[in-house]
Amino acid sequence: MTRDPADVEVELSGAAPLITRLQSLLHGPQADEPRAETARGWLDLAYEAAYGERYSAAAAAAQAGLSAAGGQDPENRLMLLRILAGVHEMRGDTEASTPYVTQRVALLRELRRTRQARIEEELGPMLLREPDHVEGEILARVAEQLRDEDATAGRPSLELADVLSSQAVRVLHDEGPEAALPVVEEAVDILIRLDRPEALAGARMFLAHTLLLTGESARALHVAEEVMAAPANRAVRGAMAMLRATIHHHDDRPEQAIADAMTSTELYAACGVRKGAASAAALLASLTSAADQDETSVLAWRVAVQQAELGEFPESRMLTLALGQQLLELERFEEAEKVLDALSVRLTGSSEDASVRARALMGLGHAVTQQKRPLEAMAHWEEAAALFRSVDEIEESARAHLAAGSLAASLERLDAAESHHRKALELARTSQEDDPAVLVQALHSLGHLLTRTEDPSGVAHLQEALDVAQEHGTDWQVADITDSLARGYVALGDGAAAVARALDAADLFLAAGDDRSAGGAEIFAGKVLLEMGRADEAEAILRMAVGDRQSEHDLVAEALEGRIDALMRQGKPEEAAELRRELTRLKRRMKP
Repeated sequence: MTRDPADVEVELSGAAPLITRLQSLLHGPQADEPRAETARGWLDLAYEAAYGERYSAAAAAAQAGLSAAGGQDPENRLMLLRILAGVHEMRGDTEASTPYVTQRVALLRELRRTRQARIEEELGPMLLREPDHVEGEILARVAEQLRDEDATAGRPSLELADVLSSQAVRVLHDEGPEAALPVVEEAVDILIRLDRPEALAGARMFLAHTLLLTGESARALHVAEEVMAAPANRAVRGAMAMLRATIHHHDDRPEQAIADAMTSTELYAACGVRKGAASAAALLASLTSAADQDETSVLAWRVAVQQAELGEFPESRMLTLALGQQLLELERFEEAEKVLDALSVRLTGSSEDASVRARALMGLGHAVTQQKRPLEAMAHWEEAAALFRSVDEIEESARAHLAAGSLAASLERLDAAESHHRKALELARTSQEDDPAVLVQALHSLGHLLTRTEDPSGVAHLQEALDVAQEHGTDWQVADITDSLARGYVALGDGAAAVARALDAADLFLAAGDDRSAGGAEIFAGKVLLEMGRADEAEAILRMAVGDRQSEHDLVAEALEGRIDALMRQGKPEEAAELRRELTRLKRRMKP
């Protein structure tokens, strides 16, 4: 493809639906390295490739620009030589960079720009890459000297702006954005006064990011819009669209954020800045998911994965995981299985990616569980638990065992369930995390399982879970564990304790705002009383349980059945018959 990025505006289908634009990115042809017709066109392509860390392509484009139409123009030649020197320096190859620095210095002298030639010759690599701490101090001294000279001459200089731009990078690293901001602002002001639009675009981009880091989002947005309104290559424009999307997102303007994230994705993808395109697409996926644009979100995650894979970046693994998790949330379980299974297979045997693979296996387990393949899910979660343990993610390993244990219990594989719950508890007790949520869950799960199998030691675990939850957990957790204690006491044959705990749980559920669970706990208490032969108390509690819950038809039906039984035991068949008729009418209404 032959084009001239300096002269042709990037064509974006901004009016098209997001889904159409994302599908175009996903399924459109992946173009070869673009070509240009002029030195300025090659210059844009070189800048874009360098920004995308495609240094070989950047060097090739700059080299092509030297022999293209306009390549002998001094200003074009100076910029192309600068890119060639910078690209090699960023790759750590000072030896390859030096000839281009020498040619540039010689050309500056030919143009009688001797001061600029001297500065570039003296500072060399410091102006081409991020300077180290000592070089930063040198740049600061040189900037002060140039500032004094410019003040005497009564005009700013390009060389001062150049030195300030490099100095600002170091100041940002060492002292933070507040200290770097005045340095960047001074460089931008000089470039504006000297009318240097090519350098100004990059300097303004730096300024916009620095302003954002200092919390001045309104000013950052204004600078970004200035960049977008002026000539700039696609990489710079993509960066500014991404910055605008970020600001709009933080300021709760989702529509603008989505529009800018889409624009950034397209601009970055068009010029091969793969990491930027992947980041912009990931932001777009998150934004559209929050806006309930499910299909758009899935496509955006797919584009993020595609761009990261094209750039051969390791981030593609986490992005693939995010895609799989999004599909799980949308209950597209077959698609989620394909994505997560492929990721797991791809990462098999890689110790560096054990954590990502373990998370993929957790998601894969959920996907196959929903497709009625529980044994596969248990195997996936068992493997995930071992992987998490191997990389010292103790709490995640405990969670994996809890998932496997709960599934085993549902399959009546009680020995396997107990084994998993005990491993989870052991891991939770050794965890160094401040949040005891996993410990509470492990104690609760094991205690519930043990009492279910009439093992009285389960009560101690439930009580410990309750103690920890009362100190660190939520009101609902406290209610839920109290409810489990009630059911545990029934399994152990202690009806009086069960009733007391069930009524406590009902009060706690009410306090936590869960009225339905409160009704369920009261009904449970009534049924236990009925089994204990205390029919009059049972009927009273069951009647109160649904007093204000007439909309909960299933609870009302359950309570009515219990009350009918209680009344019959009390020798009140007429009242029981009336409730039976009421129950019949209710069940008719409950039919779909």
